[in-house]
Amino acid sequence: MNAEQTVREFLSLFHTEHLDVPALRALLADDARYQPIVPIAPVRQGADAIVEELERQYRLYDECACNTLNVAVNGNTVFTERVDTVRQLANGQRTTTHVVGVFDLDASGRIVWWREYWDALDCAGQLGINDKTMRDIMCAPATAAGE
Repeated sequence: MNAEQTVREFLSLFHTEHLDVPALRALLADDARYQPIVPIAPVRQGADAIVEELERQYRLYDECACNTLNVAVNGNTVFTERVDTVRQLANGQRTTTHVVGVFDLDASGRIVWWREYWDALDCAGQLGINDKTMRDIMCAPATAAGE
């Protein structure tokens, strides 16, 4: 697969009702990094930590739908412009956000650096929470969610 195909495959695995953890993990380099929301969320280091973060997120929501609007590729870097909609497990509410995701891939075609840019205040407003609560949600350790 080329860089764009890899990212599209990864997004199709992430934007679904249920995560396919082994398939997601296979597209990540062992030393990959992920920042769920730049700049407020901490960077998750390593493929296992990334998968744990995705599992944490899926304890907060499911039915993650992704509408990819644009994709741009420059070498091994892929930019995606998307509209993502999820269903909150706590109350069934759907939230929608515009996202720019940037992915860097290594020479073997695995993702080494993934970062997401989206308006956390817009999401907080949809959820009826303040910015501090949103920051707490996004900065929670992978093992803390849903406890």
